[in-house]
Amino acid sequence: MIDWNEALAATDSTVAQVFDRESFRVVPTARRVGVNDTRIADPDRVGFSFLGSIDFGPAALAPGFSHPSTLSSDRDRAREMPAHEAVVTALSTDWPEPIKVEDQIVWVDLETGAEKGRFIVAAIPVDGGQRFAIFVNRTKGRP
Repeated sequence: MIDWNEALAATDSTVAQVFDRESFRVVPTARRVGVNDTRIADPDRVGFSFLGSIDFGPAALAPGFSHPSTLSSDRDRAREMPAHEAVVTALSTDWPEPIKVEDQIVWVDLETGAEKGRFIVAAIPVDGGQRFAIFVNRTKGRP
């Protein structure tokens, strides 16, 4: 009989070996006292680096190429846009702690160490596997 958890773990590991070629760094954040205050670096959690992959959402289609029979306005077209800009996927088995919504993920160039992009975590859907798909949006702010 197949041990499905063991099979899932093996699949997650194989996928990571093939696709995880980009370097990322997690910057944990915490709320300030006020609800509307910008977030700060979380002193109680440790940031860490990991390898993963990044996939940007579909580009907005040019007018006239967006299902013209069903989309009648720009407002309708905007409703079909994804709620996140990109998805970062990575195997989380070696992470010292979980990533949380509103933490920042910094995309780092493996060769130079330069920052290629900074993102804020919008959502982390749970599907039972250890390979996470983390929905992110670009941010310029630093905690």
